[in-house]
Formats: sequence, structure tokens, C-alpha cells
Amino acid sequence: MITNLQKAYVIHSRPYKETSLIVTFLTKDKGKITAVAKGAKRRNSRLSGNLEPFQCLNIDYRGKSDLKSLILAEPCEVFEDFFGSENLYSAFYVNELINYLTAQADESIEIFDLYKKCISNLKKKNTVEEILRDFELKILSELGYEINFLSEYGSNEPITEGLSYKYAPQSGFIKSAKGYDGNILKEIIKRKFSKNSLKACKEINRATIDYYFEELNIKSRIFFK
Repeated sequence: MITNLQKAYVIHSRPYKETSLIVTFLTKDKGKITAVAKGAKRRNSRLSGNLEPFQCLNIDYRGKSDLKSLILAEPCEVFEDFFGSENLYSAFYVNELINYLTAQADESIEIFDLYKKCISNLKKKNTVEEILRDFELKILSELGYEINFLSEYGSNEPITEGLSYKYAPQSGFIKSAKGYDGNILKEIIKRKFSKNSLKACKEINRATIDYYFEELNIKSRIFFK
């Protein structure tokens, strides 16, 4: 029998008919896939209670269409609680990013590993802003939208401390009378975040995501305004 057994995380689910769910997974080997979990809402279902977000699972499924049929979902490691409520809300934001930014069956072990590390950090650390900004930068890079913090657009001159730069997602950083100080941009690229560089990184990342994925309606952002 052909098997698709692999590690996965639930990133989205919705009710389907009376007793079932349609679940979107981020899998290690097959990228993002969506499957029907038949009877998952029944108490005696072998899938019941195993389709919660942020839990690493072993899953298996069948089907050749975009909508698979889930036949197995079992935890593959002990579940850990999040460091705090802000960390939990942040994890939902990460799930929304993954769900909206990645295409169905877009295979990338790197994206799976980035996600797994991010969720693990949110469960163990209280540095929520640093974790989120780092994840946003890395996922944008992995998807082909890397932000160049090293050199100025057009001239390719290196970003310099003491000079100011304005940012446009379609081009990059350009010297300007007002904007982000070069020292702030260097802090971001080195991930040596200060209060100011975290604020700047959040603005830059959001501008980039909104520009390339303008149709997104990320609900969990309301927690971080």
C-alpha cells in the first residue's frame, strides 16, 4: 500500500458537514496540503483531539486530488505549552502567514524547519518580537522576497551608519533626508535588535508583505497593533 506518512503541523481547520473537518497541514516533505478528516468531531474517532495546532504530528493520507483524505494523525512528540498568552497569539499569526503565503503542495523542507523552530522558540522564550521579526525575514527570503539590508538600491553602495534611507518594497533602500538610520538597518541584518530596530523591522516587513501579498487579511494582527 502506498503511504504518505510524514511529520506535519495543523495550520488551519474548518468544519465540514456535521462530524468532519477540512484541515490544512504544513508537512515536512510535501509542503502545504489540505485533507478531509472524516468523523474527526466524533468523540470516539481515532482522529479526535489529535488535530490541534502547534502539535507535531505523524500523518498519513490518500488521494490524488488537491483535497486528500486523512487516514492517520498521531502526536509524534510531547506537547509543550507556550511561554505566555502573547506567545500563543503570536503562533496563530505565524500560522496565518504560512497559510496565506505558501502555495498548496509547495514543497520546502526549509519552510517546515523554519516554522518548527519558530513555534519551538515561542513555546520556550519570552522574546516574542525578536522571534516574529526573524521568522518574517526568513520566510520572505525563502519565498523569494528577501530584503536587501546591505546595499543601496541602484548604486549598490553599502548601507552606512549615520545616513538615512527610505524603503520601498519594489526596489529597496535609497538615501533620503528622512528615513531609517543605517545603524538601525545593520542591527536588523545582524539580528542584534534594539527597541528602535525592532520597530523599524516590523514596519519594513509589514510593508513588504502588504506589497507582495496585498490580498491578505491577517486577523491575528489585531493583537499587535
